[in-house]
Amino acid sequence: MGALGSSFGVYGWMKVRSYTQQPEDLFDYSPWFIRQRGAEWREVQVEEYKPHGNDFIVKLDVASTPEEAKLYAGAEIGIRRSSLPPVPEGTVYLADLVGCQVIGLEGVMLGKVSRIRDYGAAPLMEVSPSDHLAKERKEKFLIPYVVGPIVKAVDLNAKTIEVEWGVDY
Repeated sequence: MGALGSSFGVYGWMKVRSYTQQPEDLFDYSPWFIRQRGAEWREVQVEEYKPHGNDFIVKLDVASTPEEAKLYAGAEIGIRRSSLPPVPEGTVYLADLVGCQVIGLEGVMLGKVSRIRDYGAAPLMEVSPSDHLAKERKEKFLIPYVVGPIVKAVDLNAKTIEVEWGVDY
């Protein structure tokens, strides 16, 4: 949903970047959960927030000094899944793609979505190669999530994504 940045000011405020479609919508959700990569999620409360340039600054209940705020720099922001509205028919939450098998051209099993990267243009599915591909391709690779020309079908019940993508792309 977002990420915490560096500390801001002397009272434990932090810069925050929202990944929601309307950036201020991030503050409609409560509670937040934060974590540093690989760590456990921790519940926090937003005490106050303000616009700051293109982003926001936020005061969380876990930091009242710049030193405390620095401990959370770079932390991911998440919310409970039950807090999200239902998705319209024919659309998916990108997070639901993680764990899906990716099937490429000619039915070749390319691998499994291990992560979604979204930098503002088309989201990217980070794919861990299948056992079949591991001999040829050991590193994870990226496939743009562009419905139509690349992503042909998504079946969340079967946990599969069919793509117009070859082994050697």
